Amino acid sequence: MTSRDILIVAAHESEAIAMDEALNKDEDLFEILVTGVGGMCMSWELQKRLLTGTVPSIIINAGIAGTFNTAIKTGDVVMAESDCFADLGIDDNGRFIPLYLTDIDKKNSFPFSDGRIVCDNNWAKTIGCYIPSVKAATVNMVSGSDESIARIVSAWNPDIETMEGAWLAYICRMSSIPWLNIRSVSNVVEPRNVSSWDIKTALLSLRKSMPDIIKTIIDL
Repeated sequence: MTSRDILIVAAHESEAIAMDEALNKDEDLFEILVTGVGGMCMSWELQKRLLTGTVPSIIINAGIAGTFNTAIKTGDVVMAESDCFADLGIDDNGRFIPLYLTDIDKKNSFPFSDGRIVCDNNWAKTIGCYIPSVKAATVNMVSGSDESIARIVSAWNPDIETMEGAWLAYICRMSSIPWLNIRSVSNVVEPRNVSSWDIKTALLSLRKSMPDIIKTIIDL
C-alpha cells in the first residue's frame, strides 16, 4: 500500500492542517478531504468524493473529540472500535429511545450490531494493540447539559463523542471500504464550558500520533 491508497477525512480545517503538517511535510503525498462539521456535511462530501475519484483502500477519519470517560485525558489519542447514531431516536413522553435499539430498525440488521457499527478490519486490530480502543457516540447536537449527557450515557455508555464518526462508518461499511476513526481528546463532556477545552493540545497530539499510525497501515 502507498500513501495514494489512503484517504484522510477531517471535518474542520484545523484538523486538516494538523494532518497536512504531520504527513505532507515535503510534498503532497496524502489526500486530505475537509468535509465541514457535522454528519450532513461529512456524508455529502465523502459520498461525492467516492463517486468522482478512485476508491481508497482505507479511509481514516482524523479529528478531535470530547470524552465521557474521566480515565481518558486531554490530549489522549484513541481509536473508535465502534460508533452509533447516539441521539437519533424517539421521544417517548420524555423518555429517549434510540432508533437502532427499537423494533422499527432492528439493532442487529446490517451494518449494525446491537445498534453499533463495529470497526473490525485488520488495521484496527493492529493499531488497537498500542492505541486505546473506545466506544464512540455520534451526535447532531453536542452534549452540553446534565440532561443531554445523561441521555446519551444511559443509552450507549460511550467513551467519546463526535459529530461525524458514525456517518463515515456507515458510508464505509455500506461501501465495503475499511475505515479507522482516530480521535484526540480536547475536553471532558460536561455542562458546556468552552474555557476548559484544549483544542491546541488535542491537535498537537493528533499530529504527533498520525505518522506512526500511517506507517502501521502501510506496513501491514
